[in-house]
Amino acid sequence: MKQHRVPRRRRAPRTDAAQRAQILIDFDRSGLSAADFTRRRGLRLTTFYGWLRRRDQHRAAPAFVEVQLPESAPPVELVIELGAGARLRLSAAAQIPLAAQLIGSLNPPRPC
Repeated sequence: MKQHRVPRRRRAPRTDAAQRAQILIDFDRSGLSAADFTRRRGLRLTTFYGWLRRRDQHRAAPAFVEVQLPESAPPVELVIELGAGARLRLSAAAQIPLAAQLIGSLNPPRPC
């Protein structure tokens, strides 16, 4: 009796890091489940989950990033002479509405 040999399944060629990164980007944009995406791409689901796990581990690693802050403008000081030797000093634009309210309450409008 003659035995029938079952042909071995050939191993898929390895996917390099750049290809894996692009496949994962395509997956993120696809909106498909991992099972549907791998089925359409002809990928093994377990292999794909391994790629996702490794990517997520690298993303989760905390890292320090150097940040360049723009040079801030020098502080501006505004001095308002109120009379009788009184002065009001403002050091930020956010203080202007409060100063206007204060000045308005010190000098109520007079009828003409």
